[in-house]
Amino acid sequence: MIIAVTGPPGAGKTHWIREQISQTQQQVRYFNPGEGSVVIDGTCIASDFPEVEILTEGQEFELFNPEPKLTTYIELPWHLDLSSVQPLLEQLNAKSVVIGNENIVESLTEIHTSQVQIHRSLLSGEILDWSSLAVFWFELIKGAYGEVIRAKGIFDIVSGESIYGDFVAGTMNQEFVALDVPLWLAGRPQRFSGLEIVGFDLNKAELSQTLKDCFLPESQISYYQQQIQTSLETEEINL
Repeated sequence: MIIAVTGPPGAGKTHWIREQISQTQQQVRYFNPGEGSVVIDGTCIASDFPEVEILTEGQEFELFNPEPKLTTYIELPWHLDLSSVQPLLEQLNAKSVVIGNENIVESLTEIHTSQVQIHRSLLSGEILDWSSLAVFWFELIKGAYGEVIRAKGIFDIVSGESIYGDFVAGTMNQEFVALDVPLWLAGRPQRFSGLEIVGFDLNKAELSQTLKDCFLPESQISYYQQQIQTSLETEEINL
């Protein structure tokens, strides 16, 4: 079975899919054709559900080879022209699920599509200073770089953790949460991290520069990682 999920930014598409995954015993695949190399949602799902197969762009052909008792969730980005993919969804006999009111989807499509900006940053290999990241995130969601209606990101920080930040305008938003992945304390992380922002009148140049200012310099990476490693080893000895 293939289920195509659509809705406006921040409506809860990925959250709905995660709920479905948690309630099934069947094999599951996930595909988001709009993520490109900034695979934030796929990475979060893989962290919580390691058994889920994450398809990336270029693997679409696998959708035509469904296995018995396999459920595939396709998360369609709000900015995708649904009419262009409808023939494919019909060919796949996909079930459609709309998260949020359909009128909201139509309104976003007809009124805001030409005005809404999307800013994506691939951050893989970068380690961010936690304090600087916290200040940047606060400034971001408060409008320092333009009106933000949706922001989400995965960041590697000095502690070795990979953390997830999520913001939707007009809703209560949780603090950063650590993904269920091993600490990375040996050089630059060889795993995904990245940021996606949706909004209006975004100052992308200033935004990008401020984010870069959060990066830990090469000369400090080994020092801080050694400090944390030593601290962890001391804690183990004292247990």
